[in-house]
Amino acid sequence: MDDRTNENSFRPRGGGEKQGKGLVWAFTDVSDLTGRSVNSVRNYYYSQLKMFELLPRLAEDLGISVPKSDRERFELFTQEEIESLVENVLTEKAKGQSVRKTIAAMANGDRKKALRLQNKYRSMILHHRSKVTEIMRRIGEKGESYFNPYTKEVVTAGAEVDNYRLLTDYIGSLDESEVGEFLQIMKKFFA
Repeated sequence: MDDRTNENSFRPRGGGEKQGKGLVWAFTDVSDLTGRSVNSVRNYYYSQLKMFELLPRLAEDLGISVPKSDRERFELFTQEEIESLVENVLTEKAKGQSVRKTIAAMANGDRKKALRLQNKYRSMILHHRSKVTEIMRRIGEKGESYFNPYTKEVVTAGAEVDNYRLLTDYIGSLDESEVGEFLQIMKKFFA
C-alpha cells in the first residue's frame, strides 16, 4: 500500500527544496495528499509559522527549525483606506475609467500594491455589500455621480430619483434574515 494514501502514515513526497521547488509546490503536494484546498494548506502553514515566530521556545521544544522568512509582513487596510479605495473606484468608473486603470493610478506603478488594492476592492464588492451601499449613499449625498457595481449602472448626480430603484437597491443590500424581517414589516403595513 502506498504510504501516501494511508492516513496513519501521512508523508509528503518531500525533497522539493533540493529540486528547487518552492512552497507553492509543497502546498499543492499536501493539498493532494489531504484533500484540502491549496489555500487552506497555505493559510495553515503561515498560521503555524507565525505561531512559531512568536513562540520560538515552543518550536525549539518540538524540535522544529523555523526558517528565516523573507516574506513581507501582512499589512491590514485601515477603514479610511477601504472607504477611499471603494469611493475612488466607483466615482472614476462613473467617468468611464476602468477599475484596473483607476487602481493602477492609485498604486503609482507598484504592481504588488495594485494587486492588493484590486483584491480588496473585489472583496468589498462581493462580501461587504452593506458597506459599499453606504459608501454609494455618501457619494450621492455629496452630489457626485458613481457607478453602482450591483446594478451595473452609473448613478448620475442630480438625476431624478427613482424610488423603485432605491427600494430595489435597499432590499438588495440586505442579508437573508434582514430581507425576511423587511418582508414581514411590509406584509403588516399593507395588510
